[in-house]
Amino acid sequence: MKKLFFGLLIFVLIAALASPTLAGSKQLTFAWEQVLPEPNDLKEWRIYSATQAGGPYALMATVPYVSPQTTYTSSQQMTSPDGQRIQYFFVLTALDTAGNQSGYSNEVNTWIDFEGPGIPTRFTVTVTVLPQ
Repeated sequence: MKKLFFGLLIFVLIAALASPTLAGSKQLTFAWEQVLPEPNDLKEWRIYSATQAGGPYALMATVPYVSPQTTYTSSQQMTSPDGQRIQYFFVLTALDTAGNQSGYSNEVNTWIDFEGPGIPTRFTVTVTVLPQ
């Protein structure tokens, strides 16, 4: 019985260590100011991301226009399976109801840590024989 238990324990440990690291998701909050056109026909903003300065950018999110405000914000979730620390670059555009899109905003960047935690060490097991 003890051999079966230790065999199963070793199998579980090997399977856990051999499985790929999934880093998970991070919540990002973007903030910006917008000069509203007159008459106001703003439809939405588009957030783009890239992994190098200057792009090429990929559409990350579309944020619908709701109401006039001093500062607009949007929270977006990013997921990465690669288990690394990556620098991302972001730009924003505005789109009106006629489909006209502005140029890119200023570029902002941040490092996002998608690394998994370190592997635990000095893991042990102790077997205690219970009295019969």
